[in-house]
Amino acid sequence: MFSAIRTRLTLWYICILGIVFVGFGVFAYTLLLRSIDAETRTNVTEMSSNFITSANSLQAIQPTKVPPETLIHDTLEEFNFRDYHFAVTSVGGALIAKSDGANITEDELKDVRDGGYSHTRSGESDFAISERDFSLRGHSYKLYVLFSLADQTAIESRIRGTLLITAPILLLLAGIGGYLLARQSLKPIAEMGERAKYIGAENLHERLPITNPNDEVGNLAVLFNQLLDRLDHEFEKQRRFMADASHELRTPLAIVRGESEVTLQKESRSDEEYRESLKIVNDEARRLSKIVDDLFTLARVDSGNLQANFQEVYVDEITEDCVTSIRTLASKRNIAIEFKSEELCIRGDDALLRRLILNLLDNAVKYNVENGRIDVAISGRTVMVANTGPGIPEDQRQLVFERFYRVDAAHSRTAETFTSGAGLGLSIAQWIAELHGASIRLDRSNGGENIFLLTFPD
Repeated sequence: MFSAIRTRLTLWYICILGIVFVGFGVFAYTLLLRSIDAETRTNVTEMSSNFITSANSLQAIQPTKVPPETLIHDTLEEFNFRDYHFAVTSVGGALIAKSDGANITEDELKDVRDGGYSHTRSGESDFAISERDFSLRGHSYKLYVLFSLADQTAIESRIRGTLLITAPILLLLAGIGGYLLARQSLKPIAEMGERAKYIGAENLHERLPITNPNDEVGNLAVLFNQLLDRLDHEFEKQRRFMADASHELRTPLAIVRGESEVTLQKESRSDEEYRESLKIVNDEARRLSKIVDDLFTLARVDSGNLQANFQEVYVDEITEDCVTSIRTLASKRNIAIEFKSEELCIRGDDALLRRLILNLLDNAVKYNVENGRIDVAISGRTVMVANTGPGIPEDQRQLVFERFYRVDAAHSRTAETFTSGAGLGLSIAQWIAELHGASIRLDRSNGGENIFLLTFPD
């Protein structure tokens, strides 16, 4: 139960809201108490001022022979309030007079700070009490005004009870609302998860539902669908790769098997027939070996296990060696090769660069014409390989670097070549170029000439 995100979100929401409620409640309650106490202090101070003013007024209108104690008693009779009580003592602390409700002793009055304001408890009642000096008929006295806090205590008790009752109820309602809100907010994620459970290799074309592409959940669904698009594309490439690989392997295997079966059908054959059959088997075995080698290279590329050894190499020297190696094949078809170069030094892998250049040259020989020519030139940071031969149709020029793609499949299968002839040479060449940060492209294919450009970064 507590592993669900919506439950954890609700609990966190309740905890944070509870802390806010408690903090706000304590702050508001404290502020209220201070406000009430300040108002009480003001009222008590005003009441003491009124009492002294009234006593002074009586002093002014009464004959001088009237003692001050009488004036005090007369003033006390006028100030008869339910919540306010008065007591008058001498400077020494002797109780002179007090109102009827003032159930407070001399000792309790002595605890009040001179000229101060405080709270005191008399019997079972709490009071706010203030002390103030005044004089009558030349005698000094202390006036104590007591205000009953019974009503204030009752109000505070009701407020505390209200807070203690309403806070849990509000938290409960907030928790229920938070849970429903979290559930509603996370509903698209739940729907995405439910849909994702049924997406596999056989139905990668399906996508997650997107309620609102502009919020975080919708953006997550968009990113996940983009991931599915990439996976679908890669799965399609793998399926096509496996189908093409199976097809390429099936043809030489069928030839080897058919030739061996035909050879074994007769009990005796001449040496020449055996030699011819073995030559066919050997040619197809070499072709199989080249296909397997290319497939193994691409598999290592896809898995990231093909490591390159980068060091300073001269591309012009590598290209010259590759041109020398390819002349044997070119001469069999009377293809002339012309090589012009400038010095080009880069950081790269010698073996991989040789394979890249050799694949380009092998492709130039394979798709050339009898008595054709190949021009190889290095200028600046670019290696150019141009060959005579039929042009590549416009709609197929973007496909020449695809795996197993061949413009003329029948011709590439029968031609003698350094590569497998399965349409993997240019794919491998493109990967090697990308590994070195270079670009390889078909620059032109018309007018009986095909030009490939390999450009290295500065």
